[in-house]
Amino acid sequence: MMPRTPEPELMDDAAQAQAYDAADFSGAHGRRVELFRERYPEKDIDGAVLDLGCGSGDVLERFAQAFPAARFTGVDGAAAMLALAQRRMEKAGLSARMNFVRALIPSPDIPADDYAVVMSHSLLHHLHDPGVLWRTVKERAGANSFVFIADLRRPESEARAQELVDTLSAGEPEVLQQDFYNSLLAAFTAEEIRAQLDAAGLSSLAVEEVDEIHVLVHGVIA
Repeated sequence: MMPRTPEPELMDDAAQAQAYDAADFSGAHGRRVELFRERYPEKDIDGAVLDLGCGSGDVLERFAQAFPAARFTGVDGAAAMLALAQRRMEKAGLSARMNFVRALIPSPDIPADDYAVVMSHSLLHHLHDPGVLWRTVKERAGANSFVFIADLRRPESEARAQELVDTLSAGEPEVLQQDFYNSLLAAFTAEEIRAQLDAAGLSSLAVEEVDEIHVLVHGVIA
């Protein structure tokens, strides 16, 4: 297995953020709600949801459409991404159920709430210190919170990473293909994530490889 190569933590360049937002993630992001429904023990969400690293809000919008009784707090460190997310929610008519916070985790600026769900999508691989995510999850998830973290997982080699980029993002702009390649090299393996959870005192959470490039962390904190 090749070693991890970290990438920049923030995607705050306007052109880069716009290219990411314009990409077609309907397959992967649309399936995210399905994966959540299969693992979430309740039928609906009627409380608060915290989305760490919400980016341009594509996944967040899908969850808001799927769970109309929920209200959402989206946290991201990149102003360019949050601007796109706010615009997206306004266009979709979802702004009334949204609260956006610009912050780098861990942060006291993240509102304390009785969160029904604490989730994150494709944030972990951006972090130079993955422990900041798990500390924030512990700080913000209550006894009844369901944790749902989805991210990339690292391939066995640079050659395999390039094959995945060529196969899965062939029609995307060059900047996005390069970002995808860098993200694959920056991702953690399932074994590394399990070790992170054990070190953080989150051993009750499950780690699940759902396909060749994605991993889920889910469950209730014991």
